[in-house]
Amino acid sequence: MTTQVYQELIVEGIKGLPPELLAEITDFIYFIRRRVTEPKIYAEELESILLGKELQQLNQDWASHLEEEFMDYDKLYPIE
Repeated sequence: MTTQVYQELIVEGIKGLPPELLAEITDFIYFIRRRVTEPKIYAEELESILLGKELQQLNQDWASHLEEEFMDYDKLYPIE
């Protein structure tokens, strides 16, 4: 297919969609454009996001471990 055909399909496909969906499509278009036009910045942002998610998971795992570790602390070590 040619570029023009793709553009026409996209335009026809979005006609009548509610504004919320059009906003999502716009976000996706700019995401793709950024990935193509600024691959280094895109890669750095993606790495930062993934690292943040991994650290968040580690924090949750750590908190869960501590909760298990001290679950019966009061019973095991009562204050006299």
